[in-house]
Amino acid sequence: MLKAVIFDLDGTLTDFDVELAKSRVSEELAALVRDSCENVRKKLDTIHYQFNIESVYDRNIWWDEFDPHLPPKKKQELTNLYWKCVMDTTSVKEYADNLLTKLKRKGLTLVLLTDFDGKSFSKRERIQDLPIIPYFDMVVISGDDTPETKPSPEPFKYILTSLHMSPEEVLMVGDKPEVDLQGAHVLGIKTLLLRGDYGDAWEDAVSSLQEVYTYIVELMERCEEDL
Repeated sequence: MLKAVIFDLDGTLTDFDVELAKSRVSEELAALVRDSCENVRKKLDTIHYQFNIESVYDRNIWWDEFDPHLPPKKKQELTNLYWKCVMDTTSVKEYADNLLTKLKRKGLTLVLLTDFDGKSFSKRERIQDLPIIPYFDMVVISGDDTPETKPSPEPFKYILTSLHMSPEEVLMVGDKPEVDLQGAHVLGIKTLLLRGDYGDAWEDAVSSLQEVYTYIVELMERCEEDL
C-alpha cells in the first residue's frame, strides 16, 4: 500500500532561471580570472552539470575550478550573486499546487527531500518562503539534517525511520536519475523520474506533473488490488 510520496525540489516542483544566474556569475568571474566571458561561461556550464551529478553543491568550491587562489570574500560574493539570481527567479511549476493538494486529499504523507546548497549558503533560508512548503508533512535537507546527501541511501533511511514506514510504502519522485532516485531504488523504494535536463533513462518516467499524478493514482489502485 502506498502511504507516502517523497519529492525532490529543484527541477521537480520548482524552476528558476539558471541561465541568468550563470551569466551574471560568468561576467564577474571573467573579470576576476582575466579570461573572456565566453570561455568562463563554457567552463561554468560543464562544471554546473558535472558537480550537480556528483553532488558537489557548495558554490564556493565551484569557483576554485577557475582560480584556487580567489580570496574567500570574492568567492562568497560570487556565491551570493548566484543564489540571489536563483531566489529572484524561482517559481513553483504549473500544476504543482494542484498535484500536492490532490495527494493530500488522498491521505498520502508528503515529504520534501532536497540537498543542501553547501556550507556557503543556507538552503533552509532559500526555501522557507516557498508557497508549497506548507503542503509537506516533513522537510528534509540532506547534508544538513543528515550527514550524507543524495544519492546516498542515508537520507531515505532517515525518512523511513522517521515515518515508521517500509520502503514498499513509499514513492520517490525526482528529475535527476543518478542523484534523486538511485539511493531510493537501492533500498527498494518505488521511484519515478520526471524527465528534464538530466536525462530520461529510468524504468518509470513521465514528462509532466499531471502525469506524475496519474502515475500515483494508478499505483495506488494497483497496490489496493494486491492486498
